[in-house]
Amino acid sequence: MTVRIPRVAQLVGADFDHVERSHLAALCSQSAAEDIDLDFKQDNAYTKDGDGQDELAKDVTAMANARGGLIVVGIAEDGQGNAGRLCPVTISDKIHNQLVAALRSRVFPFLPPDFRIRMVADDVATPDLGYILIGIPRSPIAPHAVRPVGGKGQQRYGYARRLGRTTAWLDESEIAALYRDRFRQAEDHTQRVRRQLRDDTAWLPESGDGGLALQLSVVPSVGAERRIDRTFVQEVRSFLGLLTQPGRAPSAALPRALLSQPPQIRRGRMRVAGPGIHAVWHSDGGATLQVTLAADSGVPVLNLTRLEHQLLCILHLACAYAEWAGAYGDADVMASTASPPEVHLDRTPPNGSARYVPGVPVTSDAGTPCHHIGYLEALANGGYQLRSMARNISMDLLADYGVYEPTLLRDDGEVRSERLAVAERLQIEAWMALGREHSVSS
Repeated sequence: MTVRIPRVAQLVGADFDHVERSHLAALCSQSAAEDIDLDFKQDNAYTKDGDGQDELAKDVTAMANARGGLIVVGIAEDGQGNAGRLCPVTISDKIHNQLVAALRSRVFPFLPPDFRIRMVADDVATPDLGYILIGIPRSPIAPHAVRPVGGKGQQRYGYARRLGRTTAWLDESEIAALYRDRFRQAEDHTQRVRRQLRDDTAWLPESGDGGLALQLSVVPSVGAERRIDRTFVQEVRSFLGLLTQPGRAPSAALPRALLSQPPQIRRGRMRVAGPGIHAVWHSDGGATLQVTLAADSGVPVLNLTRLEHQLLCILHLACAYAEWAGAYGDADVMASTASPPEVHLDRTPPNGSARYVPGVPVTSDAGTPCHHIGYLEALANGGYQLRSMARNISMDLLADYGVYEPTLLRDDGEVRSERLAVAERLQIEAWMALGREHSVSS
């Protein structure tokens, strides 16, 4: 996972994962000023003792509770508090682990998954000397508290925040304001994803080929900053093209279908249609997808495994788009099915091993969307978090039809791919295999 600090990345000339000694030297030559999202430390006092580790927790949470930022250990300030000169410090895996352990024992709740610490060598000839980069994202779950445990610690929780070039402890009223902001933001995000799902599905054309549809919207907590123009449209097509390659997505058919028609443009969003699927891509990384589950033929037949499979596929597609567009943070996900009052339930696997025999139709209680929240980068990576959320959403949607147990998605994160048709099974197994390779290598 990478940490995104847009202003600092522009100032440094590289994103966090690609900052090298030359970029740090450039900060010194430019006399870059400390700011709310940038802090310089000449020495590594963070690992000397417990008090230093308390100070580390204070500095890190102060940025997480504000706009996020970058702490560079190994740059001395000049008289004005600007970057003055490079002062390499000792670096090692042991020091990295000490920093992480100190934060884990002091910061509550712990930092978002894209928080990172990197060691950058000063010279290949001296790999044990260099610079410590601490990348802190703007946290969607702020405020973060610090529980000091050093010699001067008072064994109580405190809340710090970066204010300009300084770090300060917050008083009770300021802490209360941060919590109000968090709860208000959570409520705002819920209303936002509900509104996006409603408005986007209303914009979609009436589908004559589907009596039962699955609808899903994703809204990131920190939106992207894109504009819908000719370049953006071409880039979206390239993104979808990548997902048609083996192992890149649980289904190549859905992104491929969205390449078949030109988009319809509105302010801040564009609509794309394909056989059995509609998508609305937002310039801020939000996305809404609708897929047809059953044809309109009197009382439609809902295959349970197909619902779960299509849900997993469009959830991944929407989250992958949001991260590709540049959004990050949490992702609010809202999903629902649109169906007539009665449907037939088909519990047979789509692999053709059993024959479906129509039974008595069940009454549908569909229409009210379910709402779930996850960390966007973890969902876009297609690992356990994605499959777990897909299962939880599936359980909510299946319950609208009186079904209490998913047929495809297991509670351990595995997928019963043997239930799928051959082409779908091969695609999803290639995707899961590639995901396991990445998790092992990382």
